[in-house]
Amino acid sequence: MFYNTQMNNNNLLSIVLGLWMVLNTSAQETPVSKVQHFNFEEMKSETIGKGIQRKWFHGDKGQMTIFNLEKEAHIPWHKHPNEQITYIMSGKVKIKTIVDGKEKIIIVGTGEVIVFPENVPHEFWALEKTVDLDVHVPVRQDWLSKELPEYLKKTEKQD
Repeated sequence: MFYNTQMNNNNLLSIVLGLWMVLNTSAQETPVSKVQHFNFEEMKSETIGKGIQRKWFHGDKGQMTIFNLEKEAHIPWHKHPNEQITYIMSGKVKIKTIVDGKEKIIIVGTGEVIVFPENVPHEFWALEKTVDLDVHVPVRQDWLSKELPEYLKKTEKQD
């Protein structure tokens, strides 16, 4: 299975509903163009770097991604014009980001959430095998092409 199923289903439902509320708040003036239904278990994952797999989908206003990170996987320093909400479903990551104008290292573990406002640089290292659920608002335009964003090209791609 792609993500750790030991998590209480009620907790996962609460998280998904909360994330939906965040997405829905920004989308209330414009109706969704079509209803979409996804099952992460059935979606094919893609390897986007050494020890980094993702499954993702998007609506009109935002997107949701599950990253499966092997221990020592690294997502290089980057920023984007999207708010990012990261929930660590299992495992632990070390994150370098900017807080109050200064670089800071933050450890985020199972059950914890970190929110990056738009254009705030950040970098991730998996300290152990990790499942990370991310929501981006608006949709990451740099992910819509089949080309990897420049910062991900810095990771050693697996075959």
